Amino acid sequence: MPQNNNSGVIMKKIIYLILTVFILLPIFAAPLQAAKEPIAIVIKARGKVYLVPAGQKKGKLVKRGSRIYNNQRILTKAKSYAIIKFIDNGGIVRVLANSFCKFEGKKKKKSLSKNIFLELGSIFNQVFKNRGEYRVSTPTSVASVKGTKFWVQQKYKGATFYFGEEGLVEISNSRGVALLRAGMTGIVESPNSKPIVRKTRKNEKPALDEEEENPDEFRLEFEDAQGNTKELKFKLRKKTK
Repeated sequence: MPQNNNSGVIMKKIIYLILTVFILLPIFAAPLQAAKEPIAIVIKARGKVYLVPAGQKKGKLVKRGSRIYNNQRILTKAKSYAIIKFIDNGGIVRVLANSFCKFEGKKKKKSLSKNIFLELGSIFNQVFKNRGEYRVSTPTSVASVKGTKFWVQQKYKGATFYFGEEGLVEISNSRGVALLRAGMTGIVESPNSKPIVRKTRKNEKPALDEEEENPDEFRLEFEDAQGNTKELKFKLRKKTK
């Protein structure tokens, strides 16, 4: 009889263990599935533009349609640039020549919380409203936005410059907060310097010198965290002056 009791106890423990595994499996599997889902797509690239995987120092050349995953970096060489769009249609980023930045994204319910860490160079951000959190961080400060257009320029081991085009940008660090509006320049000299804002001076901000382009549209398929196939459609419209 004692042997039968022991067998029953062991069987109950096995059943409990199996149930525990089935309960916890989705919890641990979800982040792994999310890691397989891209957060942004390269919709145009010219020159030498590299995608550097997380934890690596060397990258590979990107092309239109290249997927960008969480914590991956984009590196542009001289006379090169990339146009990148987040998969939730929350924003478009133009990464100019001689720039290095990291793309971060975390899914929150139906939106994507986005952050671009600009280590060096210049980026132009076009952010769409009601599409999740959008931030640009640098070694000196953080810019938080909701529906606006603005530049960020990070000098090598130096200051960060913000240039407002449309809407409102909040610039902050441990020393203070400043609001950037269209036609204004925000300057943060270091992590220990308070952000300041003044009127933008002539020829001060970066400029887009890319060639004019015809309407450009393509479709891209990928698999989401639930294993469903999704199709994204991207379209670039010709700029008008």
